[in-house]
Amino acid sequence: MKLFYSPTSPYARIARIVALESDLKCTEECVDPNVLRTPDNPVLRYNCTGRIPTLVSGDTVVTETRSICRYMESFGNGNSLFSETGDWHAELLESTAISFLDGCALWTREYRRNEAKQSKWLISIERDRAQRTLDWFSSNANIVSGNTPWNFAYITLAVTIDYQAYQGLIPDWANARSALFRWFEVQSKRASMEATSLPNR
Repeated sequence: MKLFYSPTSPYARIARIVALESDLKCTEECVDPNVLRTPDNPVLRYNCTGRIPTLVSGDTVVTETRSICRYMESFGNGNSLFSETGDWHAELLESTAISFLDGCALWTREYRRNEAKQSKWLISIERDRAQRTLDWFSSNANIVSGNTPWNFAYITLAVTIDYQAYQGLIPDWANARSALFRWFEVQSKRASMEATSLPNR
């Protein structure tokens, strides 16, 4: 298996963590983010969208983070990363974590635009959405107890919290969210999180 990624992509980081947690022999190919939107993008050979993460396994090409992680789970060491069909509470956790990440990624892209062209309305919407989502996870019984499985939903949550902090989106995110902060501090020390840590600025 070969996984195309870039060092700052939170979506690719989730897949990289899952590969480590699943004990998969997965070759990683780092792609310069500046190349991803050019004809020289090496991912275009396998994925017409050119997006990362992209997983190549023999003749099989898998795109999008959730699909890649499901594929890895099927070839891994037996660690359960996803809920069984019909477990709608677990599905809600997964979907909310991904939505949180999508919002933070959109917010970050908006900040990269020329300040005069940034949409204050969009930034306000995503800031409010992120704050609500952090509050929602803060009241999660498993977060409060510190007893969470290290599965797709919680991996995504930990990666997103780290990503938004790295991008400086919500500098005071830990304020009044002590349980979530304690939980995140524990997850940050996992070997797979440290091995895929975001690069220094």
